Amino acid sequence: NTCVTVIAGDVTQDNILNVVDIVMIVNFITDTFSPSEKQKVIADMNNDDLINVVDIIALVNIIVGEE
Repeated sequence: NTCVTVIAGDVTQDNILNVVDIVMIVNFITDTFSPSEKQKVIADMNNDDLINVVDIIALVNIIVGEE
């Protein structure tokens, strides 16, 4: 097995946290796109087993440097 590191919030898995990741999470919430199981885990920023606006706020705060 290979150990792969993922960045919380990086649903595009490009190793960059940016607005594209935010848009993807919004699309998951609005059912525009269905996330894979891996994307569900990555998008759940606060580990409450839900993907919602709280996860978006957490990701925005990280991106703008207010972790």
